[in-house]
Amino acid sequence: MPDEFMKYSSTTVSRTDITNHFIPPFNHFRPHRLSYFLEYAWFRKQCYWGEFDLIHSSYYNLSKACIHLISSGIPHILTVHDTIHELFDELDVIERNHREKILENAKAIIAVSENTRKDLIKIYKSVNPDKVHVIHHGLRNSNIEYPKNNVHKVSNNFILYVGHREGYKNFEVLLPILQNIINTENIILKVVGPPCTKQEKYMIRKYNLENYIKFYSQVSDDKLKDLYLNCLALIYPSLYEGFGYPLIESMSYGAIPIALNIASIPEVLGNAGIIVKSDNINEIEYEIKALVYDLSKRTKLKFKSFERAKYFSIKKNINKTMEIYNKALSI
Repeated sequence: MPDEFMKYSSTTVSRTDITNHFIPPFNHFRPHRLSYFLEYAWFRKQCYWGEFDLIHSSYYNLSKACIHLISSGIPHILTVHDTIHELFDELDVIERNHREKILENAKAIIAVSENTRKDLIKIYKSVNPDKVHVIHHGLRNSNIEYPKNNVHKVSNNFILYVGHREGYKNFEVLLPILQNIINTENIILKVVGPPCTKQEKYMIRKYNLENYIKFYSQVSDDKLKDLYLNCLALIYPSLYEGFGYPLIESMSYGAIPIALNIASIPEVLGNAGIIVKSDNINEIEYEIKALVYDLSKRTKLKFKSFERAKYFSIKKNINKTMEIYNKALSI
């Protein structure tokens, strides 16, 4: 974001180190209702001190501050990360109509992938396709370099899973696959994400995998980088993704993603990674074993990961977003 650009956030939910980013001078607290009220009061004061040119909101949960500015005629830009709720949850008619009205009234809509754009247009037929623009996520790690030393080394024979695991994330499908793999290979699964649930503990015991899965509920950036650098592969069995940020994050450190041929995943991976058919998920087992023994394949795929990750630069993301801003302001 350009330094001269002034950004005001209506809530304290997320803090960043962006230059000229102004947020309420206190952390969000409980009760939420009181905290949101104070955040809104702070934001209304900012409205008295200066004029806002546009609003950029994420998805459909508009804050009171956003609603106030939109009602004042300020142009609204909306980013849609996915259509998970529309596809996997039962939205009532009131909620669906509410979302559709927000989309209709937005000056521009940013979709994080071409697949998300297609889903959005298919679900909300009244939305003008011409105002839905695709801007992929960008990596803050701009120094993506193919390492000259130890590129073939896998310091530990482990496969890696990163992210949430509930529902469509399809995590439990990995358990029988891992059970088969450990019969012949010295491999464990390392999981970065929320703590292990009671249901997951039950399933892990069911497959006798207590000694073959390690959970990391909180990791530093350096630790996550180390896991990406040294894993045999990143396993990503999700049944739907609006984008799939761990895919590009892992590739920027040379990890080899293994994912399903579904939703936005082929779009994000391009010619990198390993894509398996969603109706033949046991192919994941074959691909993991192939990586263990085929050094040449590992080397080629690592190189492709680094090259593909370069496509997703934060600079490109910012430049395209600024184009949308300028276009919205000129309408």
